[in-house]
Amino acid sequence: EHYDILAGNIANSKEELVLIVDSKNRVSEDLLSSLGLTDQDSWTFEDLLGKEIKVVANNDFYQNNSSYFMMNTDYQTMYDNPNNLTLKISGIIRGKEDDIIASSLSGLAYTEDLVDYIVSTNVNSEIVNYQKEVNYNVLTGEAFKTDEDKNTLLSYLGIDSVPVAIYIYPRDFDSKDKLVEYLDAYNVDKAEADQILYTDTADLLTTLSGNIMDAITIVLIAFSSISLIVSSIMIGIITYISVLERTKEIGVLRALGARKKDITRVFNAETIIIGFTSGMLGLIIARLLIFPTNSIIFNLTDLPDVAKLNPVHALILLVISMLLTVIGGLIPAKIASKKDPVEALRTE
Repeated sequence: EHYDILAGNIANSKEELVLIVDSKNRVSEDLLSSLGLTDQDSWTFEDLLGKEIKVVANNDFYQNNSSYFMMNTDYQTMYDNPNNLTLKISGIIRGKEDDIIASSLSGLAYTEDLVDYIVSTNVNSEIVNYQKEVNYNVLTGEAFKTDEDKNTLLSYLGIDSVPVAIYIYPRDFDSKDKLVEYLDAYNVDKAEADQILYTDTADLLTTLSGNIMDAITIVLIAFSSISLIVSSIMIGIITYISVLERTKEIGVLRALGARKKDITRVFNAETIIIGFTSGMLGLIIARLLIFPTNSIIFNLTDLPDVAKLNPVHALILLVISMLLTVIGGLIPAKIASKKDPVEALRTE
């Protein structure tokens, strides 16, 4: 479901392994070194298929040295030991292109049968039995601080198939939220030792990216606020110039019986029309720019439909545009309403 088979076949028994390569058919240098492939930079799939790894049991790998154990350094003897289990790379796989996580991983994968075999082979080994009896690390000689440290070492020695960690990859954020809710509900009224401890990596990344986006948003708001203030001042200046140019018209309206608030309404109506027209023009341009913006972002990051224009947000922006133009034209409109009709009619 998540991988493509590039060569060979999927592992079906405990003796078979599959090599996982990343999206560029790469593996780590450490893995190549453990396979004995260190004399060149690149290898073909045919070179890797059939490569063998020996699984050495605890009794052959650890040597008893009185009160602690040492690792056997006679590698050739260990390699030739007939008690070993020989593993062979049977296939090479790569994560599908649309699976970002799978396509970024590399390493060796094995079957659950191999885990069961290692546990059954090592559970009664000499080092395991000795470690169960003492309360210090038989490899380093250090005393254990907690029972958990001792259990961790016993798991390391291969007597327990219970995992110390499980990685879960939900298909989307809604599934992730449901999973977190389930784990939180499970932990209710549980003792601390019985609770499931988890790290919500997606939430950490989202929070981190959210903080970055918040900082960028604040900077953009600061710049846009400056532009709005400047534009409001310009609207006020334009409206005031309009008042000066139409002083005689104001006098005519006042002479015909127009009240001061009627003059104010005339200029306020003009500023509202200006704000509505400019706001609609800005929204139309923003809507048209969404298509090339999404296309550029998708080509650079493979993220679809990043730029969006929410209708509610568009309506709020339109109202803000009209409000700012009205505020910018209030003072000139007030000045126009206070002009003396006789003086206004004399103006050329």
